[in-house]
Amino acid sequence: MIMQILLSVSRLTLTFGLIASALSFVAQAQEFPSRTLQVIVPFTAGGPTDAMARVVGRELARLTNQPVIVENRPGAGGNVGSAQVARAEPDGYTMIVNGGLTHTLNPQIFAKTSGYALKDFKAVAAFAKSPMVLTVNPDLGVNDVQQLVALAKAKPGGLSFASGGQASNPHMAAELFRASTQTDMLHIPYKGTADSVKDIVSGRVQVGFFSPQVAEPLIQAGRLKALGVTSTTRIKGLDSIPTIAEQGVKEFVFESWYIVLVPAKTPGPIVAKLNQLINQALDNPETQKAFLSIGLDVIHATPEQTEASILAEQNKWSDLVRKIGLQLD
Repeated sequence: MIMQILLSVSRLTLTFGLIASALSFVAQAQEFPSRTLQVIVPFTAGGPTDAMARVVGRELARLTNQPVIVENRPGAGGNVGSAQVARAEPDGYTMIVNGGLTHTLNPQIFAKTSGYALKDFKAVAAFAKSPMVLTVNPDLGVNDVQQLVALAKAKPGGLSFASGGQASNPHMAAELFRASTQTDMLHIPYKGTADSVKDIVSGRVQVGFFSPQVAEPLIQAGRLKALGVTSTTRIKGLDSIPTIAEQGVKEFVFESWYIVLVPAKTPGPIVAKLNQLINQALDNPETQKAFLSIGLDVIHATPEQTEASILAEQNKWSDLVRKIGLQLD
């Protein structure tokens, strides 16, 4: 009898403890943020991820009346900044803005040296996405995706595609295209987008995937020919270019998307508050205008939707990474 009473008391104590803890987290979220927010960008300044982080950071500062510091921590393909945030205090005051591909791919291709795992993070929001454009040198003599596929199959390994580096968005878009079309093209990695564009325009390399803002002026000038876009629907401003999927490569989709993450043990109510603030920042017409200027579409997503997208991306790339043997450590 005494044991039963003690057990009941213990259960009540545990229940009250859980309730008190939950109420404490809710109270913290109501007061959050009460000091400076730090946003880590795991790439150098000046790129699209950095630009987006600074636009959102300025709006968060306005909404919260708190300073927002955007700090670039480049290195090891994004791993340095990611590992820093994974080890940060899980209080919501340190977050990372990262590319969805980088975040999900790096623990697979840097299996020993990434410094973090997906379980080390909690998703806050997905806030922007951008498709890519499949382009070729105009002298290649192909006018659509099926003609490119036919030529690649007729000359296995005879065509080459350029990228801004191993595991970059252009590289992985091309690898997904190769796998989806069962073609064999040679990968030529460069140190950046500018060099890869130059060699496709000159004809040294024949194929490349580029962001709309990089591709559009070159397409209009006749220096590149666009064959298809990687999104599910056609791109505003490039409406004449069909999607790759509608040209027979069924279900082919590749979009650069961007996410906000915090350390895994960050309390749920604080994650929810951050999500609310970020979505408010995205609703500002000035934010949307700034994103559009760099070729990005604003999206809204809950933490749960963002987490589901991360899991889907992880599953999408794991088989392909094994198939092509992509390992960078």
